[in-house]
Amino acid sequence: MFTREALSTIASLCIETDVLVFTDEVYDKLAFETDHISMASLPGMYERTVTLNSLGKTFSLTGWKIGWAIAPPHLTWGVRQAHSFLTFATSTPMQWAAAVALRAPESYYVELKRDYMAKKEILVEGLKAVGFKVFPSSGTYFVVVDHTPFGLENDIAFCEYLIKEVGVVAIPTSVFYLNPEDGKNLVRFTFCKDEETLKAAVERMKEKLKRK
Repeated sequence: MFTREALSTIASLCIETDVLVFTDEVYDKLAFETDHISMASLPGMYERTVTLNSLGKTFSLTGWKIGWAIAPPHLTWGVRQAHSFLTFATSTPMQWAAAVALRAPESYYVELKRDYMAKKEILVEGLKAVGFKVFPSSGTYFVVVDHTPFGLENDIAFCEYLIKEVGVVAIPTSVFYLNPEDGKNLVRFTFCKDEETLKAAVERMKEKLKRK
């Protein structure tokens, strides 16, 4: 979650060096501590920004693979050329359904955020009780933790142990790093599950994970 000041700094550098910006804003409705700020809304940025979004996260429809790009005409030309050789087309009935979803009232987004914040609290407090160091999560439905209190060699070894011995799944974060060593102490959990599943996962870890 970038502050307006940080985004303004990035924007000024983009303008100064004539850089195009592609922003993935699929979690724009899942910002918890502060409002999401779109890069294209900043002065001088609309004409050099392609804003990408989808139904996947906001409406829990990741399997539909329906998204969109918003940009000025001179940038959408390139997007359309790429699209014609990659996706080309998607299901027409699902596109009609997507149009209906995008007309959802503001109350839907308020309820969505409230629901996720309740689930986030269950997972974050549970992970702390298990013994993880939990890092702040200002947006999305992911929580990153430091797994090192449990004595496993790296994130992959920890996640394999968690699956086989505890029955809980986490994601090793080293796969997201240019240098995997930078992420070897961190793993990622998600709270886009029902509350009972989250509580059950926490109880399994409390019972079977031991600090070393």
